[in-house]
Amino acid sequence: MVGVPDGANTDNTDNTEQEPGTPAEQVDQDTATTEILNWWRSLFGLGGEPQPHESGGGGTGGQFMFASLEELDSVITKWEGERDGILADREQIYEAYDVIKDPAADAMSRYQANASRDSIANMFQHNNAMLRYAENYISKLKASREQMAIMEDGNRDRLRSIRGDVEA
Repeated sequence: MVGVPDGANTDNTDNTEQEPGTPAEQVDQDTATTEILNWWRSLFGLGGEPQPHESGGGGTGGQFMFASLEELDSVITKWEGERDGILADREQIYEAYDVIKDPAADAMSRYQANASRDSIANMFQHNNAMLRYAENYISKLKASREQMAIMEDGNRDRLRSIRGDVEA
């Protein structure tokens, strides 16, 4: 009997590698995976801060593949929009925390108000974690863009020197 690696389909005779998908699909899949893992951690009481997630990419060799700078710019813009939404949520979280007052002077009223404040404080911590994630991810995407632009410039210059173009 031949062993089959985990996740392999024994009926699959096609030996071609599956493409990683568009960058947007890769980013969406990476984000969904992180959310699911953190949900499982909370479901099973693994507590504490969500497990930090470092995105290396979803394509071959652990990197996302972008066909052009324009495509990468589009993904960066999407993530900047997500970050801006997280910052807007932060303002609403602040406001919600500030409006909580004890509805009465009895112990249960104070307990409920404190429980609400604790819940909103946890929401703020989650918002903070999402903000850090988004900002770190945007930084990685911008660093990738910078490297891609340098490579494209070098390739353009090499092509011009091969063709004998004098404009540089």
